[in-house]
Amino acid sequence: MAFVFLILTFVISSAIPQDKPRRAYMPLDEEAEMIAKIRPGAKGRTQMQSPLSSFPNVNISGDSSPQNEPSVKISRKDPSRVVAAWRDFRRGVSNPTNRQVGYSISTDGGITWSESMLLDSTLLPGFPRNSDPVVAVDSAGNFYIAVVCIGNSGGLGVYKSTDGGETFPQAYLVANTGSEDKEWMDNDRVPGSPYLDRLYMSWTRFSGNTGIKVSYSSNSGVNWSDGVSVSDEINGVQGSDIAIGLDGELYITWLDFNTPLDVLKFDKSTNGGISFGTDTDIASGPSPVITISSSNISMPSIAADISNGPGRGNIYAVWCDARNGDPDVFISKSTNRGANWSEPFRINRDQVGNGKLQCWPWIEVDEEGNIAVLYYSSENTTSNNVIEAYLAWSNNQGASFVNSLLSTEPSPTNQPNTAVRFGDYICLDYYSDRIVPVWTDERAGGVNMEIYTALYTTPSGIAQYSDAVPTDYNLYQNYPNPFNPETKIRFDVASRGAISLKVYDMLGREVASLAEGIMDPGSYEVSFDASVLSGGVYFYRLQSGNYAGTKKLTVLK
Repeated sequence: MAFVFLILTFVISSAIPQDKPRRAYMPLDEEAEMIAKIRPGAKGRTQMQSPLSSFPNVNISGDSSPQNEPSVKISRKDPSRVVAAWRDFRRGVSNPTNRQVGYSISTDGGITWSESMLLDSTLLPGFPRNSDPVVAVDSAGNFYIAVVCIGNSGGLGVYKSTDGGETFPQAYLVANTGSEDKEWMDNDRVPGSPYLDRLYMSWTRFSGNTGIKVSYSSNSGVNWSDGVSVSDEINGVQGSDIAIGLDGELYITWLDFNTPLDVLKFDKSTNGGISFGTDTDIASGPSPVITISSSNISMPSIAADISNGPGRGNIYAVWCDARNGDPDVFISKSTNRGANWSEPFRINRDQVGNGKLQCWPWIEVDEEGNIAVLYYSSENTTSNNVIEAYLAWSNNQGASFVNSLLSTEPSPTNQPNTAVRFGDYICLDYYSDRIVPVWTDERAGGVNMEIYTALYTTPSGIAQYSDAVPTDYNLYQNYPNPFNPETKIRFDVASRGAISLKVYDMLGREVASLAEGIMDPGSYEVSFDASVLSGGVYFYRLQSGNYAGTKKLTVLK
């Protein structure tokens, strides 16, 4: 049964109020009888108050020492296999730290995770410490963890697993000029690409031949090309991310701090990372004040749509700036392979200019063209130093988003020192109906940073068919009706807020939750598959604030 579960559940009362007379869509005595039968408790409650995440949270790292800056990747060969990695300080937090890289594997799509392990830093001689991990996977199911390797100098390395992420016994040096920093890695998985399965790594080089660099490997990570310059500016640039688009085009984005405004930059390679063109400005805005980051920076992210859907070929970039007076998360889209970019669209939906913090966005696009963006927000906490993870989801090429709270508890952002900062990155991957988000979370207290994920279910089956703001809430008759086994239900949302759309049997028992969460104004349509239900009459009920509407549907068998 294709039920739809949006992100939030709510603390609600034990009795459902009856509709106002003008909202009755059936005889009042019949509706009142049905309402009276809806049982109180966790299901069927109504008065929506402070949002709470309905998605179970899972502690991946499970160690009392700090872990932060996570990365995650789902295997495209076997989507049940997922690897997450992070900076790990279990060997010491004093400055200078003995930082390492920890990792864990899930074999059930991100639901449960193995006991966390450390990469063997002795595999890269001369570099006893590792940092800043990034996970990638190729079409054969080999996982890779890129690292900043630290010794007397700073280089880049990559660890490789040929057993589906269980172990990483091989390691290769990628670059070592002494000042390599914060790499990002991905592989070309675009059907028909002339560079299929080529691995790419981008990073910032801070000495010598400085700027944003890219290297590639055509033999599964064993050998790497010399770093090629991407950015036209060689100083004041940082925070690159990679995406691979149609025909194997390589897209890079980063931040440029050479003007009073932060400038989000873009460049691309059409020849497999051998050379790049002239930098393009995606957007610019005032620097945000990121109180949870000692570097006061929120890095950008980029993703490409390689699906066969209506957004095929689109490129999406997300970032944070303070154009509205406080840090917000924005998205921009290119429909012509990066030549031009749309006006920024604000993803977080709290009140503009309310002084709250949103930062560190990360974006992925799945094989059907759906978009997921993970970010931090303080919109429901008492301080910008206390944050929660949110996920924004779009199935209409970024025209609108459903924003959902992931964290089941808020997180402080304490740190023992600047070397063990709370982190500058969070991450997610999106493939085969799985979204696996990972973020740094300090709900355990003190400076016990852990890596958390949420068991997120995408709101597939719900679509916004109009973004015009309705003048009132409405629940429409399902069509077709009677039906077997699937019908569609349309409803209007007049103002942003919590909504609930559920189906009940004649005894008032909940049999399906079709939509539950925070939704923006608009007109929506949701599919309801009743193939597992017995034939007969059922009721469906829309609630939001003071509005409640109920209608009857008939399942044929």
